[in-house]
Amino acid sequence: MITGPGDIAGVEQAIQSAIAPAFLLTGIFSILNVLTGRLGRLIDRERSIREGRSLALEGERSRLARRARYVHRAIAFAVTAAILLCGLIVWAFVGGFLGVPVAWVLAALLVCAMLALITSLTLFLAEVRVASDHLPLDDGTSR
Repeated sequence: MITGPGDIAGVEQAIQSAIAPAFLLTGIFSILNVLTGRLGRLIDRERSIREGRSLALEGERSRLARRARYVHRAIAFAVTAAILLCGLIVWAFVGGFLGVPVAWVLAALLVCAMLALITSLTLFLAEVRVASDHLPLDDGTSR
C-alpha cells in the first residue's frame, strides 16, 4: 500500500532498476527463438535420415548429434541467464519495498546472468562452426 511520496519514489527506483534486465530478457528470448529453431531443424533432419526419406552425407549423423548437444547446452545456459535476470528483477523490487540493501545480490545475479549468456553465445558459435565446417565456402570465383 502506497502511503506517501517516499513510497512512490521507492517504487519508481525499483522500476528503474528493473528496466535494463527486462530489455536483456527480450534479447535472451530472441536468442532462445533462434536456438530452438535450429534445434528443430536438426531434429527434422535427423528424423528424415532415420525414416529413410533422405540420405545422410558422410559423417552427417555424428555432426548432427554434436550440433544438437551444443544447441541444447546453449539453450540451457540462455534459460539460466533469463532465470537469473528474473531473480534480479524480483530482488530489486523486494529491496526497494522493504528498504533492504540488495546491491551485492543484484550485482552477483547480473554477473552470473552475463556469464551464463556468454557461455550460451559461445556454444551457439561452436554449433554454427560445426554446421559450416562441411560447407564449400569457396564459390570458385576467388583467384
